[in-house]
Amino acid sequence: MDYATFLRSQWQDLLDAWLGLDSAVGMPLAWIALPDMSWVQKLAEPGFPGGGGRWSPLPGTSPTEALMRHDARSRPQLWVRPEDKAEGDGRYAAYWAAFVKQLGHEAPASEVAGRKLAVDHLFPETAAARRGWLLVRTMPVDRRSNSLLGSTTEKVDANRGGVHRPRKATALTIAKVTGFQGSFARRHDPKAIAAALLAHLRACGLRVPDNVLLPDDEEGGMIAGLIGFYRR
Repeated sequence: MDYATFLRSQWQDLLDAWLGLDSAVGMPLAWIALPDMSWVQKLAEPGFPGGGGRWSPLPGTSPTEALMRHDARSRPQLWVRPEDKAEGDGRYAAYWAAFVKQLGHEAPASEVAGRKLAVDHLFPETAAARRGWLLVRTMPVDRRSNSLLGSTTEKVDANRGGVHRPRKATALTIAKVTGFQGSFARRHDPKAIAAALLAHLRACGLRVPDNVLLPDDEEGGMIAGLIGFYRR
């Protein structure tokens, strides 16, 4: 498998889990942040929602820094210790390169299909680091999408406290993974952003089965509410 195909599969796997396609009852199970070791253990349990599969060390890396996970369907994931962006040294990009090499794929490219990429934590790394959380899931995402989200909602998250519990991907996570180019700035109406994001998801080139999303007014209302949460 070439690198571009592998990366696309990483994006599709996350999207499938967010859409609830991994669950017999349609439950979103896209885990992206774990606060402590107890949750690592839970995700190894077949009976836990989204659990099963196995964890393994990333060769040449301390298990306190990064772990590989193969989920119940043997799909690979990379999880790393979050670092405060102000103090970080970008080592998770090196972990991603080691992960890709371990899986036998081509070396990571900084641009795929015309999209400039940045290796990023799917849950804001600064927020997770300041809360003392253990691991966050990592993969390359569209660089501009990441900046648009990071300069608005993620900046807010970094300066908030947080309940000690794991996190799943949200529509905003999916926005940067799928390359959404819209702005989340306060000058834009949350409902308009939500409508644009839904249109983008259906046209982004990844698989979104018909009728898996709620009607636009309901799905869009939830997304707009989430955006509003970061504007309080």
